[in-house]
Amino acid sequence: MAAEFILEAVTPERLVFLKKPVEFVKLRTESGDIGILAKHINYITAIGAGEMLVREKGQGRCDILSGRWIFLEVRQDKVVILGVNIVETTKAEAERMARQVAIEKGKKIKKLKRRSRYFRNKKNVFRVI
Repeated sequence: MAAEFILEAVTPERLVFLKKPVEFVKLRTESGDIGILAKHINYITAIGAGEMLVREKGQGRCDILSGRWIFLEVRQDKVVILGVNIVETTKAEAERMARQVAIEKGKKIKKLKRRSRYFRNKKNVFRVI
């Protein structure tokens, strides 16, 4: 039997994942993927939204993490995921949310481009006068 450690995800409102013993966790950090086993070195990093592979007593399952301001804290016997809005979703829901975020970002960029063109044109009009 592989050594186990406790995994929990915490937001200011509640525990998203209850404290549960797991053998392995793999997730994406801002500097790349990380795999965590029991007795991992202490570590703190920011993590991005995406898939999180969790292995509990020989059974693997894949969760999707999404949210804002998500951080990972690894201790010898415990892994804590801290965040403002952490959501445990299915893959389909995560893809839908990612598309929605991309659409919103596109709209903001388009609006900023329009605004900057407007001000550039205004500046040119004042130069002519």
